[in-house]
Amino acid sequence: MKKIVSVLILAAVLCSFAFASSVYSVFPNVDRQYIDLLVEGTNLNNTTLEGGTIYQLAPQGTLAYQRAKEAEQEENSFSIITTSFIAYPENWKKMSFEEKRLCLFNILTSISTQEGITYISRTAGGKPKTLFSESFVVTDPKNKKSRTEDPVFTEVPSSYVLYSYQNDSRFGGNFYEVDYTSEGSEVFMKINNLSAMKFMGVTCVKEKGLSLYMDVLLCDEGIVVCSMATVYDQKPTIGLLFYTVDLQSSFQRRLDALKVWFFTAVENT
Repeated sequence: MKKIVSVLILAAVLCSFAFASSVYSVFPNVDRQYIDLLVEGTNLNNTTLEGGTIYQLAPQGTLAYQRAKEAEQEENSFSIITTSFIAYPENWKKMSFEEKRLCLFNILTSISTQEGITYISRTAGGKPKTLFSESFVVTDPKNKKSRTEDPVFTEVPSSYVLYSYQNDSRFGGNFYEVDYTSEGSEVFMKINNLSAMKFMGVTCVKEKGLSLYMDVLLCDEGIVVCSMATVYDQKPTIGLLFYTVDLQSSFQRRLDALKVWFFTAVENT
């Protein structure tokens, strides 16, 4: 009898998480004062460099949490994490749970809408600079001319893969594999580079040497966005003749730019 009760309690917990949980309940390893700051609009950041931990900044029970735990154990790599929060706009409050999930998925697959987004550039004196001059879906991950339209869904699939091309202001034109997983209140996006990312002809990130993640989680109060980047087999800085490429800073600013892109899309839906 006790075993049956335990199973029912566990099922109830999993069922509640599958729909929505309070933002405060999904960060059990973070002091409440920091979650207050998160809800008020402050980003929570950390890196695995110098022995730092990142898993506690990912919502517990999510794929981002699992990935962050793995990243802390990986050798010859470094990871950064940024967690942010956006309250539901008024029109989102009228949506059903499934309508919200569908909106999230269609936002994350709208690759072409990333064209023209900006980031704060150190070389431009802290001013905004275009991040992607081109951004679109392709059917052939080796052929830029195979451009196609962003997919639009009427139901949320449990998994989906697409390929994209993006012309980066720093690392030039590159192809990516974008892998989506959706379950319950979570949509998880993983991006791997399929071509070497170069700056001034020098390879800064090898082919498949970068993994970017964006995990979005529907909570009672709004949407938690957990963004991560892992760079493999590469030091965080690369010294060139007259310039140093700071990969940690570069990808941190890219995560920030993607967060702004996502928030803007939510507000405009």
